[in-house]
Amino acid sequence: MAATRKPEGNADTAAEAVRKFNHATLPNARSRSGSLHYPGQAYSSVAAFKRMAQNLPQSFEQTSGFLTRLHLDGTLTADYGTVADHVSEAEAALAEVSRCADMLADALNRAHSALSPIGYSGEIED
Repeated sequence: MAATRKPEGNADTAAEAVRKFNHATLPNARSRSGSLHYPGQAYSSVAAFKRMAQNLPQSFEQTSGFLTRLHLDGTLTADYGTVADHVSEAEAALAEVSRCADMLADALNRAHSALSPIGYSGEIED
């Protein structure tokens, strides 16, 4: 049986995938667009980022709910200050970032739609 991946490992994999995308698409001496050559690649990439952004609010809400349950169970401690203050601050920040992710997903949806009719009429650089 395969080992179950820990949630933080999945988040780390997503962050690493974005870093690799950024590296792969960085303009360089051989290509002004890195490994992007066709508008369809931009279209597909934006679609994938849109799917990721659409899933982020659930991730943040579930993380916040987890912290709330632990706090209500009385199983959290804090190195300084009160646990309630830290949990409250984390919950507020996670709610804010969830709203930001919704806005990101909406903007990516618009970008994805705008890219859909675009094609390529030139020759590919090597």
